[in-house]
Amino acid sequence: MENNQNTEVEYTLAGNMGNTIGQLSLQIANLQVTIRHQNDEITNYKAQNAELKHQLEKLRGRDAQHDKRSISITGQQDKH
Repeated sequence: MENNQNTEVEYTLAGNMGNTIGQLSLQIANLQVTIRHQNDEITNYKAQNAELKHQLEKLRGRDAQHDKRSISITGQQDKH
């Protein structure tokens, strides 16, 4: 009888461990999906940041050209 009870306890423990492993596997999978989504967001933000930096550099270039023209025009006006 005692051997039969030990077997039942072993099956119960094995079942509980299996359930626990299954739950942990599901949690890991959910975390992996979350990480993947966050990495995708980071990639998108980096792309947006690069585009904004590019636009800013273009604007700074235009400002520098505008400043040079202003200085040139002012210099020409001073000569007249």
